[in-house]
Amino acid sequence: MVDSSEDATLAILTFWVGPFLLGVEADQIAQLTRPSGQRLSTHISEVASDLKVMDLRSACGLARETDEEQRQLLVVDRAGERVGYRVDQVGELISIDIAMYIWPLPPLLEIQKRWRQLWGVCQWENELVLLVDLQYQPQNKPKEGYISHEWT
Repeated sequence: MVDSSEDATLAILTFWVGPFLLGVEADQIAQLTRPSGQRLSTHISEVASDLKVMDLRSACGLARETDEEQRQLLVVDRAGERVGYRVDQVGELISIDIAMYIWPLPPLLEIQKRWRQLWGVCQWENELVLLVDLQYQPQNKPKEGYISHEWT
């Protein structure tokens, strides 16, 4: 049983990149854009003209998506610079009990140099969610209790 003083939850925004279900701490997201066919549409030109955009499909070693208009953009403030991360689909906002459901990365993922932004995994509705730090900079310290890695 977990001591009540250790009870803490983390709000995680889940998203899909190819077959991978990923999650990021919700407070890292400065803005979320959706495809033009969905409510709350925001086009990239409306976000910022100087926004640096990174495609997480290529970071994950996946082929480029043919229907770019249906992809979504997660915008984070990374050390004063706004960076957009293209994802295939944004999932749900979930709340995870840190002590019970968040674990360090398996050793196989820790040795993968392209996964440096990964810091842990959690289970949600029978799915494993790979947790990423989209604000990670190489000079950042690893998250407490976890080893950070950066996508290259």
